[in-house]
Amino acid sequence: MLNFQFGKKKPDKKQIIIVSIVLSSIIAALSQCTGVSESGLWDLLDEVQRKFFPGTIINELILQDPHAIERRVKRDVDRAVDDYWQQSGLKKAEVYKPRYIEEENDETLCYSEECKSLAPPMRLCAPWLDNCPKQ
Repeated sequence: MLNFQFGKKKPDKKQIIIVSIVLSSIIAALSQCTGVSESGLWDLLDEVQRKFFPGTIINELILQDPHAIERRVKRDVDRAVDDYWQQSGLKKAEVYKPRYIEEENDETLCYSEECKSLAPPMRLCAPWLDNCPKQ
């Protein structure tokens, strides 16, 4: 009898368990020897397998761990944000630094001479808003 399957064949549970035990042992030993955290070594393994060996059983193993997926998503988002800043040519500090704006003194609000003699009001302006003037 011919057993034909469409799409990618999923590895069986026995293979995943064996690979999981072997990789966990190797990563635990490397962590003890080098002093690098186990999560850092798992992240390194994840990035290497994604770049050079996509679609392997290691990817299936990592996809079953919610903490590994969370760290993968965080790395991907951080990489995308860094790429955006690099492509835009702006620095984060320049974009989000508030601007000080001196407004015109509105003497119609003041009824005394002391109030009218005060310096014009100042305010902070968020640079990402359209109504914030450039300096």
